[in-house]
Amino acid sequence: MIMALKDYVVRRTFIALPTLFAISVIVFTIIHAAPGDPFQFFLGFNPRVSMETIEFLREKYHLNDPIWVQYISWLKMLLSGNMGYSFITHRAVSDAIMIRVPNTVKLVLTAELIAILLAIPLGTISAVKEGGIVDNISRVISLLGVSMPSFWLGILLILLFAVRLNLLPTCGSHTTGMVYSSTWESIKDQIYHLILPAMTLGYLRTAYLTRLLRSSLLDVLSKDYIMTARMKGLKERVVIYKHALRNALLPFVTAIGLAFGFLLSGAVLIETVFAWPGMGRLIVDATFTRDYPVIMGTTMMTAVMVVLANLITDIVYAFLDPRITYD
Repeated sequence: MIMALKDYVVRRTFIALPTLFAISVIVFTIIHAAPGDPFQFFLGFNPRVSMETIEFLREKYHLNDPIWVQYISWLKMLLSGNMGYSFITHRAVSDAIMIRVPNTVKLVLTAELIAILLAIPLGTISAVKEGGIVDNISRVISLLGVSMPSFWLGILLILLFAVRLNLLPTCGSHTTGMVYSSTWESIKDQIYHLILPAMTLGYLRTAYLTRLLRSSLLDVLSKDYIMTARMKGLKERVVIYKHALRNALLPFVTAIGLAFGFLLSGAVLIETVFAWPGMGRLIVDATFTRDYPVIMGTTMMTAVMVVLANLITDIVYAFLDPRITYD
C-alpha cells in the first residue's frame, strides 16, 4: 500500500510539471502583453521622473528584451530557487509570499471547515427528509448562497456585525498598535478578525456543498443495495450513515479538493473587502502596479497549492472507496 502510494505521488508529480509549465507561459505572456509596465506606472504618480530614468530602469531590469528571453531568464531564476525581487518594494518575492501565505491558508481552511461542518448535516437531513421544512429552508439558503456575490455579502456582514452591532472588527488580521498581555490575547484578537471573512467565504461554500451532498445522497438512497439493507432489517440510522452517506461523500470530497482553486480566487475578493493581508491582496496590489515578479510568484504558488490539494483529494478518495487503487 505504502509503495503504491509513493509511486502514485511520483507519477502525479511528473504529470503536474507540464501543467505548471503551461500556466507559467500563459500568465507570463498575458501580463507582458498588457499595456504599461511598472516604471510607466511610476511616471503616472510622479511626473517629475524623466523618460530617460524610465528607459534606464527598463534596460536595467531587461524589460526591453524579447519576451521569450525574459521568460527563460525568469524560469532559470525560478528553477534555482529564486523568485526574484519586487519592482516596487525591492524585497524578495519569496519573502513577501511567505508572509502572506499563512493568512490565506488560515482563511481558506477556516472557511472550508465551516462549510463542511454545516453542509454535511444540512445536506443529509435535506435528503433524508426530502420535501420537509429543513429541506425547504436549506434549499432556499443554498440558492441564495450560490447566487450572491461574495463581495456584496461581505459588505452586508460588515454593515450588520461591525457597523450596526459593533461586535466584530471590519478589517485586517489583528488590531493595529495593540499590545497583547499574553499569547492567548493575540490569538483571540486574530480569531475576532477572522470571523467575518471566514463566514463570508464559508457561507458561499456551504451553499454549494449542501446542494451537492443532497443531490448525491438522494441518488444513493435510490440504489438497490440501500433497499436490500433496509429489507434485512437494519436500523435506518445504520443504513443512512454507514451505507448511504459514505458513498454519497465521494463527489463531495472531490468537490472539496477541486474547489481549492475556487476558494483561493474567492479569497482575492474577500481579502480586498476585509483588507485581509493574504495572497489575494498581494495579487491585486501587484496587478495594479504591474509588479511582474510578484504576479508570477503568487500565480505559481497558487498553482502549486491547487495541484497539492487535488493530489490529497485523490488519496482521500481512494480511502473512502476501496475499489479505487493507486495502480
